[in-house]
Amino acid sequence: MKRRFLVDSVNPDATGHIDLNTIRRHLEVVRANVGDVVYLFDGCGAEVEAEISIFDGCAAVAAVRKRVTTDTESALECWLIQAIPARIVRMDTIIRQVTELGVYRVAPVFAERSQQSKTKLSATRRRANRWNRIAEAAAEQSCRTHVPKIDPPCAFSDLDWKCFPQPMFIADLGKPPVARVPEPNTVSLLIGPEGGWTEREIGSALSAGAQPFGLGARVLRSDTAGVVAITLFQSLWGDLS
Repeated sequence: MKRRFLVDSVNPDATGHIDLNTIRRHLEVVRANVGDVVYLFDGCGAEVEAEISIFDGCAAVAAVRKRVTTDTESALECWLIQAIPARIVRMDTIIRQVTELGVYRVAPVFAERSQQSKTKLSATRRRANRWNRIAEAAAEQSCRTHVPKIDPPCAFSDLDWKCFPQPMFIADLGKPPVARVPEPNTVSLLIGPEGGWTEREIGSALSAGAQPFGLGARVLRSDTAGVVAITLFQSLWGDLS
């Protein structure tokens, strides 16, 4: 398996080297040595293959060998508006899995039926930093060149609908599944909490242009539905063919 690491920049200095001190701890964990080949990416689409030339108590440096051209990003830019599950720790799994699938951006929201809906948002926004770190690690593991942005959690009523691209789809139990491929290459998906969206929330989403869709006859947990929805749309788009 490739040893891939997220760095601030993959642009080498005048001598063709990149400073690795920012990822020294990660290199120590995998017991990297001089001469080892590593892959460095900036989370914005650029990646290089490099060879560790210095790794001691004073410095960690790699010599760039070549630029890497990969085609691992999904052709479908998927924005996920995900209601936070009853156990907020399950968002960790959701972030990891949808990052592996290729999600472009995640907006965690407190729905009316979210058990933490009355919790102070300031007490939970620090979790966004953790979720971004999980997304970075998942992008490294899954050979993605882009790291998805994870927004700070907000209340469903505070969503700025103009920020989310169309077409937009909201998961609603009992509705038929999506059977056709959306025309543009960008889509927004809304996944509700345990107990589903309230009528008021569905009404707000429909007013913003969302279309209801189903995920089959079985009731899925909130932390399963987002993964299934993204997989469904990627399959329709041809990304998994």
